[in-house]
Amino acid sequence: MKMQRGSIFRPEQDYYKIAGIIMMIGCFQFILAVNLAETMFPGFSIAKNTFSELGSSVPMIGPSAIIFNLSIIILGILFLIAVYLILKSGGCRLFSSCLAISSIFAIGVGIFNQYPGSAHLLYALTFLFGSLAVIFSYRLGLNIPIVIISFIIGLIALLTLILQFILGDGSTNFLVTYLGVGGTQILILYPIIFYLTALGGYLTSRGEDWVRIRFTNGYW
Repeated sequence: MKMQRGSIFRPEQDYYKIAGIIMMIGCFQFILAVNLAETMFPGFSIAKNTFSELGSSVPMIGPSAIIFNLSIIILGILFLIAVYLILKSGGCRLFSSCLAISSIFAIGVGIFNQYPGSAHLLYALTFLFGSLAVIFSYRLGLNIPIVIISFIIGLIALLTLILQFILGDGSTNFLVTYLGVGGTQILILYPIIFYLTALGGYLTSRGEDWVRIRFTNGYW
């Protein structure tokens, strides 16, 4: 049985532009919500506090928790819709699977953020698959400059996450020493979010020079 490797262009089912718009909306609302939630969290420090603290503020009905948790749930849902449209258009399953898994865990963060242990694990998995989605986005048939950027940004997020997992959040982690635990988390989350925003714009403005990749053996 012949299988697709990478992405394939289906002119009769081209939903990349819609998927791109949805991705940009999801990223924009999340970035805005994070900044608003930070302003409503008393004494919040981008160096000392983590994103999970925004969603688990006490009481949970606090404005920062409501804004952050609702926003990250919306982000996950919109990304899942975008993944569906990308797959329907012939997009690579490897990229789509990573982004879909990251989105599901992101929704979990918004639902279970009041449980510190669960939220921490969900964040780690969201970041892990999000960074992998960034790296594997080249299989959508992007141009070379975007591919190079995706590798750099994806590796920054992934390596920072791995370093934090190995060295922890204490003084043994030099990133935490200089940036704080919150600053280290920013180095993971923001590269992913900013790149996916840019990728959404790339998909939305796709022109005639779009790289159309057709493979006949192997899907991944």
